[in-house]
Amino acid sequence: MAEPVDYGPFVESRCPQCGYRLDMAGLLHGEEQKPEEGDASLCLNCGQILTYQADLSLRQATAAEIREWMGDAEGWAAIENSQRLIRQRGRFH
Repeated sequence: MAEPVDYGPFVESRCPQCGYRLDMAGLLHGEEQKPEEGDASLCLNCGQILTYQADLSLRQATAAEIREWMGDAEGWAAIENSQRLIRQRGRFH
């Protein structure tokens, strides 16, 4: 997993699954770019799949969004691998 990159101010979010405070982003795969509305993210505490909103806050991904991301084999593999590593490590709290 890539190191977190400072893309400027984010709206602090809480993971809807575990309540972990989310305030930075890291790259799962592809070229480095600032997250945009509709991009996928993961909670670093529990591995929940999240979606960026227009203000770069995060919300739980919908089933339709997850199905769409599953269509990108490389991207979906990065999500699954990252989830596995997060869950193997265990929660921060």
